[in-house]
Order: sequence, then structure tokens, then C-alpha cells
Amino acid sequence: MPDSPLETPSGGALTKPSRRRACNECKQQKLRCNLTALENDDSNVCSRCQRLGLDCKIESNFRRTRKRRRSYDLENEVNELRRKLATYETNSSLTRISVNSNTASPPQSEHSPHGNLVFRELGATKSSMSFASRVGSRAPGLTTQPVIDLEQAPAALLVVPPQARRLDDLELSTVEIDELFATFFNHYHPFLPFLNTGKSPHAYYESSELLFWSIISAASHRSPNPTLLPRLARNVTELVWSTVRSIPYTLQSVQSLIILCTWPFPTSSSTADPTYTLAGIMLQLAFQMGLHCAPNAQDFTKVPLTLNTDEHSEWTATWQACNIVAYSVSVGCGLPATVQLQDWPLPSIAGLEKSTSAPEDPALRLHLRIEQYRHRVSVALSSNGFELQRPPANQGRVSLYRLLTTVYSDLEREVLAMSPLSTTRIYLSAALLHLHSFYLHDDPALSVYTERVATLYHTAYNFLSQCLEADNQGGLFHYWPFFCYQVFVAAALTVLKILMSDRFNSIIDVPAGKSLINSAILALRKMSIANNDLPARLSDVVGFLYSLPSHGPSGQPTHNLSLRVRNRSSMSIVYDSLWQWRRYFQMSQEDMSAHISDKFASLDHELPGSYSVVAQEAPPFEDQPIIDFDQFALADPFTFDWPDECLNLPLYN
Repeated sequence: MPDSPLETPSGGALTKPSRRRACNECKQQKLRCNLTALENDDSNVCSRCQRLGLDCKIESNFRRTRKRRRSYDLENEVNELRRKLATYETNSSLTRISVNSNTASPPQSEHSPHGNLVFRELGATKSSMSFASRVGSRAPGLTTQPVIDLEQAPAALLVVPPQARRLDDLELSTVEIDELFATFFNHYHPFLPFLNTGKSPHAYYESSELLFWSIISAASHRSPNPTLLPRLARNVTELVWSTVRSIPYTLQSVQSLIILCTWPFPTSSSTADPTYTLAGIMLQLAFQMGLHCAPNAQDFTKVPLTLNTDEHSEWTATWQACNIVAYSVSVGCGLPATVQLQDWPLPSIAGLEKSTSAPEDPALRLHLRIEQYRHRVSVALSSNGFELQRPPANQGRVSLYRLLTTVYSDLEREVLAMSPLSTTRIYLSAALLHLHSFYLHDDPALSVYTERVATLYHTAYNFLSQCLEADNQGGLFHYWPFFCYQVFVAAALTVLKILMSDRFNSIIDVPAGKSLINSAILALRKMSIANNDLPARLSDVVGFLYSLPSHGPSGQPTHNLSLRVRNRSSMSIVYDSLWQWRRYFQMSQEDMSAHISDKFASLDHELPGSYSVVAQEAPPFEDQPIIDFDQFALADPFTFDWPDECLNLPLYN
């Protein structure tokens, strides 16, 4: 009832004492409010709210809270999300799609190679696996349960527009992202076609941030932006190690490592190159996930796992790419396989329909067969380190050479019948070069040694010629995988060593060989991504060794085919040449230091007896350029300040 005057026995009116009321803001702060005590009845703002510019109002259901600021922020966030949702709903091209967990995989959106739409999976795991619902309840007495054992709620997909992506201090616009993805799939991906080309860039980002930035990194090797690749090298490397530390692993993590091992960031030191380490991590993750036996992938999970056709094809292609990278990296580094790989049978697709979204590329399977052959050659011809220090026995080695040559002939005939592409021919030539490179480990006193080395020369010569011809036709050196560059260096040094040896001048074409060496030096400079990276430095090493005289001061031949480094498989020729190169530079530095010391010693008698120039510690001498390589210099896009800790090559301007 409303307040009304009360009648007293004497007939006078007695008013009920008024209850003091306070506004919401004063209640929240527990302050005295003068809203009801104001003289002006028309005023609806207390003096405090008027002074502070607050919203002065009285609500009967107002309750004080100690988390007012947090509630205020959450309310603003909810309002912002509602505003965005209203914006999406007004756009007729954006619809909300509900997907049942028991239905087939969501259809791929129609888009151009640059991609304009992406499906974001809400409430689903980042893994591409489709787990069946776990049957049964939790066992009595259990207080915890693995997250993977929980039932998966039906996933909902929300179509969101493309947007700029940021990684630390690096941000790329949608136009830049589309251009880089188009560059990757047009020029880089054909060398190792294991990804789904029909997937949009932003769909890759939603599936895995590391995979997205790995693709961006590979495509940025020839970017006109001079700061893009250095920033990616720093930020993506940190992202790689943070992802490796995160468990569980996903299929996209393995795919990211495949890309980073195939097109790594430039470095000036082979000892600082993490490619071999990353290849080992890549295989370990693949084995833990069960990529090597996709039909029985549930053996490696806590719940039943059923792969649909598209997922099975993706697993198979990723496992093939894993093997290719593992074999090629081990051969290119001259080291054993990061994991003692066996000839695991490729996952069979029997009983499954062919994938329509990611059809299998036959070139990938053929490339794998070639790499498996190279691995068999390494296992058959590489013994332990103690045995390689001396020339191997010839009885069993001759039989191995014949057997491996026969296997190669059958492989070449079968592969070329299915894929006569130039890149396939280059892979086959690299496999044959890998086999023939072991001829340098044979005893030079053998009667067939000269014939074998001549065969090796022609194999390396043909490999370089095929690479140069392919580059002239399609500019492949700009997008060359790192393992192809490593084989190219080995072939160039093989031709150089044999060419500069007097023993074989009568059976090889010397002028053609010298011309090929010049072309190989230019090709290495073309493969270079940054100034002073490994391809650039190795081109200088090849040029330096090429400029040496055929005989040294003592009359001994400069280029001796007897390998001092014998434990690096077919890459022993590369590390042996680097050993020779370092020896010449050390000798030059020692001779120069001795000459300067003699000059200082001759001045001692002219100085006071208490002072000796020779006794003082001379400042260290910097490596001085001996040969001018400006005739081979090409325009470098930018300069990395990488540490010179491997080759100690003198820098030049």
C-alpha cells in the first residue's frame, strides 16, 4: 500500500517516517545518496552522480557485486559478439551449418585457388581424426578420465570470411596470403605433392597454425619483401619448437615438418642446420600416430578410430612424403637414416572408394620407390666406420654393384613408363649417382677402378646436364628442394675432382667438363636465397677448388681422388672437398702469420731492448679474400647476419 497519513486520537495527522533511498551507483560504493533529500523534487540525479557523470537510477532488483568490473567486461564482450553475429546473419552469403557427427565429412566449399571461404569447426578437436563414440560408462571408483575418452559432441561449422593473419610481430593481409599460397602450390608443391590443393589458405590455418605458416615460409623464399623471410625464420622456428613440446600431436604437425625439411630456412652453417633433427622428430611423430599402418590406426589411439576415404588418402600421402624426406635428408647429409626405417608396406586402399577431394598423385609413390632404392644402396654399401677406413673387400662388393645396377635398370624402366617427367628423370639420375659414388671408396689399385670412376664421371655429368636443362625450361632452381641442392653439390664436386685429375684427362671431354663446372657455379648462385647461405658459400668453394693448380709446390697432384673422409656415404666427396678447402686456407693463414712475424723480428734490433715486437700478442687476422668471385655474383635479395662457424669462408662485397 502506498504511504498515507495516519490519524491520531486527537485528530491530527501523523506521517510515517520516510525510508531513505539510494541510487545504484551509491549503493555499489556504500555511500550516502542525497537523491531523495534534494529540495528540487524534479531532480532525478544525485549530486555525486552528477559530479562524476554517472548514470543515476534506482532499480528495485539491484544487487551489489564484488566483480563488477569483470561483469562489465563480460557484458561488453557479449554485446560485441552479438553485434558480430548480427553482421554475419545479415550477409546472405554466410549461413550457419549444423553437422551431425554420424554423417559423412563436410563438403568442401567451392573456391578459387586463392580461397574466399573457410569452414571453422566449433567444438571439435584440431585433429582430422573422426573418433567413434565411446561405449560404456566410467568404471566405478575412477575420479579422472582422459579427455580423449569423452564423447564427442556433434560439431557445428561456422563459415567465416578470410582475414589477415598474425604471428608475433608479423601480419599478412588476405591478398598476401592468397598470393603466397598460390606460389607454393604452383611452384613448390609439385616437387612433393602430398597436400590437398583444393583446400583454401584459411582452412589450412583453422586446421593448424604451424602448417599454415610452414607453407607461407616455403613460398616466401623468393618473396620481393626483404624482411618477410627473416621474420618468418625467427617466429616460425619458435612456433615449431613450441608445437613439438605440445602433446598430443596431429597429422598437420607432421605435414608441417615435411615442408620445413624440404624447404628449410637459409643458413650459412651445416652444423647449425636443424633439418636432420627435424626429420627425426617428423618420423617419431608419424610412428606414434600410426601413419605407417593407417588401416589399423586404432591400435595407436585410446578409442576406436575409423578413417573415411579422404582421411585415409591424406594419411597415405603424408606417410609417403615422410619416407621420401627421411631417405633424402639422410642421403643428403651423409648420415644414417634418422630412424632405422624398414620397407613398411604402403597403406592399402582396397575396399575404399577413391578420394575425390585429395586424389592420390602417382608421382609421389614413384618418388618414394626411388628413395627406397637409395636407402637400400646405403644399407648395402655403407659399413661401419672402422671398415670404411680401409679399402673394402672386392669379392662381395662386385656382386652388390651388379645386383644394384640390375635393380636400378628395372626401376628406371618401370618408373619412366608411368611418369616420364623431367623431375622424375632427375630423381632417377640422383639414385644412380648415389650408387656410383661408392666407386670412390674402392681400391685405386684395382684394374676396373679407372672404368668405374669414368662411369661415375658420366653419371654426375648427366645429372648436372639434366638439372640445368630443366632449369632452362622451367626455372626450377628458384624452387629447388634442399635435398636436390645437396645432390647437385655432390655431382659438381665429383665432376671437378675427376676433371682436375691427370689420370682421366685422356678418357673424358675436358673442355665440356670445365664449361659444365662454370654453369654449376652459376646454378648454385641461382639456388641461393640469401647472401652467404650454404648454396652461395658452396659455389665459392667450388670456384676456389677449380682455380687451384693441378700440382702443388711439392709436385704432388692437388686433386687426389683418394678420400680422406670416408664415413659420409655418397656425400663423402663433399666433406672431403671441404676438408681440402679448409686445409688450403689454414696453410695460407699460417704462411701469412709466419711472414709477418719474420718482418717484426727483423725490426727488433732497431727498437729498445726493453721492447720486443714479437713478444707482443698479435691481433687476430681476418680471413682475406683470395679470389675475386664477382664474375659469378648474382643479385642477392637481402642479407642475413648468420654466424660463420662452419666453412669460415671470407666474405666479399
